[in-house]
Amino acid sequence: MPAAVIADSFVSLAAFLGLLVLRGSLARDRSPLNRRFLFGIDVLNIMLLSRILAWTTGVGFFGQMTEAAGGFVPLAALVLTEGLMRRHAPKPLKWIAAAGAAIVLISAFFNPQWMGQIRVYILIGLQLVIFISLGAWVIARDRRLLTAAENLMVDRLSLSLVLIVPFALTDFRDVLFIAPVRLSGIAILFLCWLALSYSRANLTHWEIARSFALTAAAGVSAGLVASSLAGLDGHTTIQITAIMVSATLLAQIYNERKMLYRDEERESMLRYLADGPDKSPETFLRGLQTHPSVTGALVLWEGDLKDFDDSLIHAFDGSPVRKKTASAPADRRGDTERSQQLDWFFEKYDATHAMLVSRQPLVLVALNMPTLAASPGAELELAAVQRFAALMFDTGRVR
Repeated sequence: MPAAVIADSFVSLAAFLGLLVLRGSLARDRSPLNRRFLFGIDVLNIMLLSRILAWTTGVGFFGQMTEAAGGFVPLAALVLTEGLMRRHAPKPLKWIAAAGAAIVLISAFFNPQWMGQIRVYILIGLQLVIFISLGAWVIARDRRLLTAAENLMVDRLSLSLVLIVPFALTDFRDVLFIAPVRLSGIAILFLCWLALSYSRANLTHWEIARSFALTAAAGVSAGLVASSLAGLDGHTTIQITAIMVSATLLAQIYNERKMLYRDEERESMLRYLADGPDKSPETFLRGLQTHPSVTGALVLWEGDLKDFDDSLIHAFDGSPVRKKTASAPADRRGDTERSQQLDWFFEKYDATHAMLVSRQPLVLVALNMPTLAASPGAELELAAVQRFAALMFDTGRVR
């Protein structure tokens, strides 16, 4: 397989996987704006997967699918931008996007002889006109017509146009001879990163751009060093560097999604606390057992703790939330019996954390959450849950 095909396929595959990560993040919320996002992601995924199959199998149908999907990319970008701006795009722009998509779709499958390379130039012109026009429309918008959050999202995603416009031209390497590797996949990965970063409103645009630049610089450096060691020519060096950058960005996007998922879990725990006042203590604890942040929490009442004596309760005198890794060293210097009781509690219930909810009546919660130890923020929220539950029992709302 030629080196150019390997490099192009890897960059496109990385972009495809990055879009799948983003799609999984957006698919849980079927809001009108997210549906527009998903439409655009699906169009891009069809284009990326089709061209990978076209390059690796040589089947003509996949090449036709690639061109047809490429014609819908500007239309998908316009539909998404309309949703972000909460208003219709200028009618001439709509007609150009729709007519261009239809022309490319029809010509890709019927392939009339007189078209020749004209279809490719139509696709180039269509993408340039739509992307540049959308960029101008976004820049010239009246920011007062959108909320601060909406302006933030528009600003974040419009940053991707900085890479999309020039990098999209490299997809037409056979006609324009711009670069030895198709770089649109890297622009798509940048778009995925920006879309995921929207939830981090505390980060400025420059901080996100700087993070991207540092990540890309790491990939470029690794590619240059590898190429230098192997004594590769300039063409292959660019291809290796593009592969390194794509792999690095994909890993960062995956890690960003995992971090956002943890943040969402913690936020949902706080939301559960906010909804707590209308619940009885028992209902609150039953709901806690099914909460995604503490799934499988075991609520133990006095009758369930007959194997333990009062030393177990006194083990919580220093803190109502105890961690398995911290129990032994802290207690064995003082009361060995308390330490043994607490250790036996962790072992019996296969728990990593224990939470004292109430002394009268006696209520303990056993949790098996190994990842909690590596997240100080989550431990703080667990302490807040304990405090909230304890206050509910202290007010006497127990049957």
